Amino acid sequence: MISKDRRARGKMNITKTMDSECAELLPLVCTVLVNPKQSLPDDTCFEKLLDWFKDLTKKVSGASLLQHNPCLTELISSVCKLKTNEPTVLSFVLRLVGILAATEEGFCFLEEQDILHSLFGNPGLTHTELWDEAIVRSGWINGLWSMLQHWRVMHFIIMNDFTKMILNLQIDRSLFVASAANQLLAHILNFPKKVPAHSSSDNSDIWQNSVACECNTYAEQTEWANCSIKIAQHLGDALHSDISFHTHQSLRLLTLALVHCQPQVMEVLWQKTEAAIKTRMGNGQIVMEQPFLEVLLTASRTALLNKEDSNLVNLMDLMLCTLNPTQAIPFALGIFKLENCPHILRSKAIQVILQPLDCIMAAIDEQQQSSVLEGGFVLEKLATKKQLSQKGSCSSLLCLSLYHTEELLCMDTLHLEVPGKSLFCSVLTVLRACIGMALPCSSKNSNIFKNLIGCTKVQKSAMDTLSRLAQCSGSSEFLSEAFLVLHEYLQNSDTDSSVGVNFLFYLYTVYSVSHCLCLFEIMSLFFPFQVLTKAMQAVLNWLFCCSEIPLTWLFLKQDLFSVLEKHLCDVRWEVRDSTLEFLTRLTIQFQDKGGFPAILMSTGVPSLLHSLLSDPESYVRASAICALGQTSFVMGKEEDMKSVPGVQKELASHLVDILANDTECFPRRAVVRVFSKWLKHPSQQPIQHLEKNAITVLDLGSNDLDWEVKIHTLELAEIWISQTLAKPVLSCCPYTVALPTHSVLSLTESIQKLLDLKIFDVLFNGLFDCDRPVAQKACSILLSLKRVIIEDSSFTRCTLTYDLKGQQWAADTLTKYFSKRSESVHVSTDQQRQLGIVEVLSSLDLEAMQQTLGQSSDHIENSPRSLLKDILAATHTTADNAVDCY
Repeated sequence: MISKDRRARGKMNITKTMDSECAELLPLVCTVLVNPKQSLPDDTCFEKLLDWFKDLTKKVSGASLLQHNPCLTELISSVCKLKTNEPTVLSFVLRLVGILAATEEGFCFLEEQDILHSLFGNPGLTHTELWDEAIVRSGWINGLWSMLQHWRVMHFIIMNDFTKMILNLQIDRSLFVASAANQLLAHILNFPKKVPAHSSSDNSDIWQNSVACECNTYAEQTEWANCSIKIAQHLGDALHSDISFHTHQSLRLLTLALVHCQPQVMEVLWQKTEAAIKTRMGNGQIVMEQPFLEVLLTASRTALLNKEDSNLVNLMDLMLCTLNPTQAIPFALGIFKLENCPHILRSKAIQVILQPLDCIMAAIDEQQQSSVLEGGFVLEKLATKKQLSQKGSCSSLLCLSLYHTEELLCMDTLHLEVPGKSLFCSVLTVLRACIGMALPCSSKNSNIFKNLIGCTKVQKSAMDTLSRLAQCSGSSEFLSEAFLVLHEYLQNSDTDSSVGVNFLFYLYTVYSVSHCLCLFEIMSLFFPFQVLTKAMQAVLNWLFCCSEIPLTWLFLKQDLFSVLEKHLCDVRWEVRDSTLEFLTRLTIQFQDKGGFPAILMSTGVPSLLHSLLSDPESYVRASAICALGQTSFVMGKEEDMKSVPGVQKELASHLVDILANDTECFPRRAVVRVFSKWLKHPSQQPIQHLEKNAITVLDLGSNDLDWEVKIHTLELAEIWISQTLAKPVLSCCPYTVALPTHSVLSLTESIQKLLDLKIFDVLFNGLFDCDRPVAQKACSILLSLKRVIIEDSSFTRCTLTYDLKGQQWAADTLTKYFSKRSESVHVSTDQQRQLGIVEVLSSLDLEAMQQTLGQSSDHIENSPRSLLKDILAATHTTADNAVDCY
């Protein structure tokens, strides 16, 4: 029984977790739920109720909830007697009881009321039509799963022989029920916390000698051991079953159980698994059993990998040689990621992943049979070549290999096991083959190359891998070859790559290679536009990794910028937009390199950028603004400004005009971001009179119709505040640039400057904006500014005043402020328009506003109180006004 003191503490706690209105509504809701004549049109309310009770039981025990809410006990008792024929209500109660019985106190309370056995062990339940409903079976399983947190529940499951029913539900026709049964069975197998230091060769001894936890008795250990033996025997039978679904379900259970089970349990389960795998491999069926691979990988992450008698390494080795390439490559990557993987197995896994690339290299030069794969073990290539020769499987297999190769390149140890030169050559060969720059050594390999020509998926995957190769050590050795291929991809970005492919290879089979070279060159003009952005990203990666090499500047000057000028004039806006984004990233990357500004200014790119400010597509205009803002910043560092006459002088006013007149939001957002970019570097401003335009930009931005423009304007104001105060207003603000000592202003002078720039107007307008993100941002800045002002004792509060005239929120603020001052009746109307800046900040109660703004817009509707009211309302309304349980 539960003590009186404990019950008193429970009552005190329950008042803190459930408000009085919820406590009043809950009995009414329970009455509705148990009434067979009333039903809810929306089942989601049950899930929300369960979530609420889960949160409550984290703070108080299930026993306390039941004691202080008798309506819950009445609801459960009524359902136990099967007085309801509603499956959703029965399922809800089963899961609710599982939540309440998860603690020993709750379990004991429910057991005293004879609820647990009546509900879960009631034989009448399983022989009714209700049991045919999957939601009821799911509720039964999930209820047991939730409550299985202590040994009383384990004893309850074993004594009522629930294991047999759970095993039957493991192969239930409902996948949701079967999955939940697997989770519960795995929980049973993993339930004990401690095991003995010794072990026995006899399986029964192993199980019976397992010590579960400090508090359980030998009888409880024996109960759990017998239950676990029954589960293990069932798994062994199911793994040899001819019914595929039974086998798969058992394999999924093994995958779940092997993760956390005891060593002794693990050994027994593995014995069952190993025998089944050997049997199926003998029947040639293993290639159809993907779950077997998951079990092997799961087992290999445990101590079984290094046990000599587990035979796990040999099985994985055999799998690599047996599986088809599509299955073997993901399996090989899982092997490669193992922490303690044997070196031989690790090497074979790498070879499996790279084998499709090796086949492409071998098709170019038959004398080079293994360009990527070096070592004694080489897989049988027949299956790989067959898939590469088929149009339907070629691209998928190569993409799979390239994708997993990219993952390998992310690992630091790969360069020690795979020659970088061979891998680099293979990836470049694939890219060349896709645009006709690489030719097969004989016509028997022509199908492979025919499948690769114009294959967008392979091109994108190969570009991603090439980008990753740029970050590998020694990549500068291959810079010229990479630039050669990348230039071809940047130069030719037209779309229809399939034109003439069949005709081209027909000519190849008839005429010599030399006669077809010109045709391959023509074909290189046709590859999908989607590859262009991947190629641009690869260029950035290679330039970034090799930026100190003179070849980089030669590539920029002679090849890259000429291609960019071409794309900036492309008829497709997507090409223009992608090129502008690439140019912006390129400029950011090289803005500190001494030779880059001169190369940029010697091209026609700056003038093209200026013309694109009037592009008919808003996305392009926005990208042009960002690119021009960045390039102007770089070129502004050059002493000789005559090479770009008029651009710098007129740029600021042009951007202000765009902010004022552009009908699309994207360019306006870009304008404010550019001004923020310039303001972050006040010592290197690309325009001479930034402050002159600041008031206009802040005013236009804060009154813009687009909320993101207003957010960017507040960020601009935040940067300006930080630099004016010579300290960050917000702790996370990275924009502050320390001003020279002689130019640092006092706090009073700094606030006066902010008032002159009308920055407070921007902040207060944002504070009362109808868009919550804008108001949140403004409130955060004002709160930080308020703390800076209050903490500075040198600030004269009465000196600086803020003019409230024209502010829509002023009347409410004045009322709140003067209601606290008895002399308010003596203040004239003109004086009421002026308040000290500290008084304004204080009267707004920014702390309360920040708390309110931090709540979601539907925080009231999402409350338990609203949920209970919705359930009650649904029983008294028509279908047109159904329950809306968020």
